[in-house]
Amino acid sequence: MQMFKKPVNIASQGDRVGICVSQFDAKLLERGLVSAPGFVPWIWGAIIDLQTIPYFKGEINSKAKFHISLGHETVLAKITLFQGMGANAEEFSYEREFLYRENLLEEGDGEAIISKQSVFALLEFDKALPVVPECKVLGSKLDINSNSPTCRLAFHGQLLEMFEAKDYHLKELPRLKIFKEKSKTGVVERASNECEAICKNMFKKETNLALFTGLKVNLSTGESGFIEDSFGQSGKFKVRIPDGLQPTTMDLLGTKTSKKSKKAEDSSSAATEFKSVGLFLNFKKYIFSKKMAQ
Repeated sequence: MQMFKKPVNIASQGDRVGICVSQFDAKLLERGLVSAPGFVPWIWGAIIDLQTIPYFKGEINSKAKFHISLGHETVLAKITLFQGMGANAEEFSYEREFLYRENLLEEGDGEAIISKQSVFALLEFDKALPVVPECKVLGSKLDINSNSPTCRLAFHGQLLEMFEAKDYHLKELPRLKIFKEKSKTGVVERASNECEAICKNMFKKETNLALFTGLKVNLSTGESGFIEDSFGQSGKFKVRIPDGLQPTTMDLLGTKTSKKSKKAEDSSSAATEFKSVGLFLNFKKYIFSKKMAQ
């Protein structure tokens, strides 16, 4: 056994050694890893803390595929970018919430710049591969022409989490609280009473309104309420306003729903817009559990 052409009697983790085995056909030996049983698992996915390589001029986007190198293995993987929120944003935990990122760019002074915020990446490999826990990870675009002056190395990071089960997307990914910020708008069709309104134009008729029940909404007239239940089969729904609608809002809605003459029905669209009461919903949609929250 030798290390850099010098005989050694002991080799430890991280050492590069050459071993001479007599009466052995070298063609039967494949390059691989030597470890204690169970120390090097086969994984289908992973989470890393992602650090960009400034010489890479290409885009790093969620859902894109990169060549991922871990140890002696390189495999294609789809990436999903997300960032920490609030204090200790650079720490990963299943208990924390993370904001989904389409890419690493942010607008600043009229141009796109690489975000300096802490970013993590979910890696979903095309096949399982053996890895050493907490190893370094390298992401690259090896399909770029090797004769091109462009740097093919895109990012690097530390392995934080590993997914060993092939069906990890069913059992493990729903634990990740990665969300997208969403918003919806609608209108109040009429008021059933001062604490209940029938609303429309926010959901399609096939939408599962149970996912949105209990979420807070704001009216353009200043009141706040929450989605209580569906109403009929066309996508309409009920909104409960605990503090009640203001008299001016009731008058506004009453004007819209009262009996009208033919002449009033043909009034200008500008007048109708003026009388409409808008409805606004802001919420978080978790990308792996499909849950909604605020």
